[in-house]
Amino acid sequence: MNSFEQSLKPSFKFAASAFLILLLVFIAACGSSSGSNSSPAKESAGSSAPVSPQASASSPEASASPAAAAPDTTPETKELSIGSGRDPQLSPLIVIAQEEGYFAAEGLTVKLELFASGTDVTAALASKSIQFGASGDIPFLIASGAGAPIETVAQQADISGVQTLIVNPDKIKKPEDLNGKKIAYVPGTVTEALFLKVVEQYKLDAQSITSVKSGPAELLPAFQNGNVDAFIIWQPLALKGEGVGGVKLLTAKQSFVPGQEGPQKLIGSYGLLGGHRDFLDANPNTVKAVLRALGQSAEFIRANPDRAAAHVGKAIGLEEELVKQVLPLNVYALDITPELAATLEEISQFLLDNGKIKALPNLQEFIDSSYLQEVDGAAVTWTP
Repeated sequence: MNSFEQSLKPSFKFAASAFLILLLVFIAACGSSSGSNSSPAKESAGSSAPVSPQASASSPEASASPAAAAPDTTPETKELSIGSGRDPQLSPLIVIAQEEGYFAAEGLTVKLELFASGTDVTAALASKSIQFGASGDIPFLIASGAGAPIETVAQQADISGVQTLIVNPDKIKKPEDLNGKKIAYVPGTVTEALFLKVVEQYKLDAQSITSVKSGPAELLPAFQNGNVDAFIIWQPLALKGEGVGGVKLLTAKQSFVPGQEGPQKLIGSYGLLGGHRDFLDANPNTVKAVLRALGQSAEFIRANPDRAAAHVGKAIGLEEELVKQVLPLNVYALDITPELAATLEEISQFLLDNGKIKALPNLQEFIDSSYLQEVDGAAVTWTP
């Protein structure tokens, strides 16, 4: 045996011994592993050992998607202006949401802008000087019929019961006595529509009647001074007309004609909440936040009519006792109903027949129920 072979022999023996030891350790380890994995499901459920990214990615548990993140409901626009007619029909929900902190709770800072009538509110919406507006249905319908991109997102009140014909009792005791007289109303509002409906209903001689188109503030002085014999207006101006000697002959839903008293629907009228289509499309969360706040206002009026009257009277500069008389004449509710849709179709046709609009508004474009549907699905019983 040469020296090289002598040096190799101990090394070979050492390597063989080391290999044998490693083999025995490997066999022991396999046996231990086999015993501990007799219940794979239990091991997986109870083990706290970290799982490699590769194993995690290929496992069934890893393939399950995590819970979807909650949608962001933060208002896109937090400071906005909402316009309303200065009356107890259109303003209450907005005023109460402001005074009771419902807007603030939704993260909104709202500036309430009061206008003489819904016609002015609609003009402000069309010019984008306000973001939301509360108006009667007719100004919105006329604007829509003329192509203005104004959409309704909810009805906020049935205001049919406050549209009133006040007459001079010395000259007018029944509708037929209106022939040959001077009658005032606010053009482009439900008062003009009610005038036309009275002429139609009682087959009056329209050519003999002098129509006086006036702003709301000018009606009462004109009546007191004898410049007009009758006028059609909403509340509380109708009550003030009675206070200076006028007599209530008709409302849009009631007859007070002697011998013919009782319910009589001449025309329906609703207070609507709407906005410019550009703003609504760009600010869906803001729209829904406003609707949530106004929904609380409607509940507040029903539960706290006296406090509601105090809020409204202070905001619009009207005696609280007068507001208390008017609020029960309106039905405040934030919804979209088949009755609303039917009334809007009827009024639109009436406006078209009388030359007030050139084309019928498309209700599928005029009403967008999707916002209220998300806020309170039960409030939407009609969809375009």
